[in-house]
Formats: sequence, C-alpha cells, structure tokens
Amino acid sequence: MKCVKRLTADQQRLVEENLTIVERVLRFDISANPCVAGLGYEDLYQEGCVWLCNAALTFDPARGSFASYARRVVQNGLVGYCRSLTGKQSRMTPLAEIESTALAALEVQHSVSCNAECETSLLLTAAESQYSGVTRKGVHALALQVSGMPLTAVAVRMSAPPNHVSAWISRAVHKLRNNESFLSSLHEN
Repeated sequence: MKCVKRLTADQQRLVEENLTIVERVLRFDISANPCVAGLGYEDLYQEGCVWLCNAALTFDPARGSFASYARRVVQNGLVGYCRSLTGKQSRMTPLAEIESTALAALEVQHSVSCNAECETSLLLTAAESQYSGVTRKGVHALALQVSGMPLTAVAVRMSAPPNHVSAWISRAVHKLRNNESFLSSLHEN
C-alpha cells in the first residue's frame, strides 16, 4: 500500500507514539515466514508501519481511541497484504524446480559442461522429429530450456502460458524416458 498524503505533525506524533501496535499485531495476529518473499518480519513490519500511517490519516478522535482503531487497521491491512502475496505465490511456477526436474528426468546433471549441454540440446532437437502434437512441443521446449532459456522465455517464444509449456515438457520427459534410442544416445555423450 502506498501512502499518498503527508502526515501532519499531530499525525506523525500519533504514529511515533504507537509503533508498538505494529509489533503487537505481528507478535499475536500475523506469523512471519522468512521462506516466502515479502513475508519476513522486516517486510511485514514496514507494511504494518504504512498501515499505521494510514490509520493516523483516517482517524477521527470523536469515534474512540487511536490505539484500538489503529490496531484494527494494521491487522486488517497486514492480513490483506499476506493474502495478496500468498495468492501471487500460489499462481507462480517455481522455475528452478521445473528446470531441475526436467534435467534430472533426462539424467543430466546441472554441472555438465557446455559441450554436453549443446549435445543434449542437439539430441533433443533430433528427437523432436520423432514425435507430434503436444509431445513434439514439449521436446522443443525442453531443448530450449536445456540450452539455457528460462521457462518464461520459452513460453513467450512458443506463445503459450508457462503452465502449458511445463505440462508439455512433462509429457515429453515421460515419452523420452521410454525412448531407448534417445536414452542410449544421451548416455553415450
């Protein structure tokens, strides 16, 4: 959330005097998760401070105490922020996992030399002609990935969503695992 308006001197004083509200909300109502980007304690504290400023901007002294109002605003703001981040996280495809899974499925190590990567890419390109439809698209996408292109770039190049491309790759890997000629050529290199 962005704070658009500037705080007055009284509003700044309210915020400074009530910074412990953010700490209390983080301690009792929100669980920080340093393993998720944006959900570490420091990130949540900063976002909570922005919400505290928002509470100071919108506070009406005639309606009650600032502390109870601010606690509710900070808590609701942080819950919304966490939901927003976790919603984005659930829609993301972990590229590192897809790339490593695809390479591991073909029994290729990440530490292979550039020549081996180039040879694997050439083998995949040659194997592409043996297949049709989704499997062919998957072999082509896998060849692009092995050559160093990230999944999102492959998806853009193939004019398809990344989750479709990863499904194609999964299908291709399944077929290639059962392709004896491909596997023997792969192991020779």
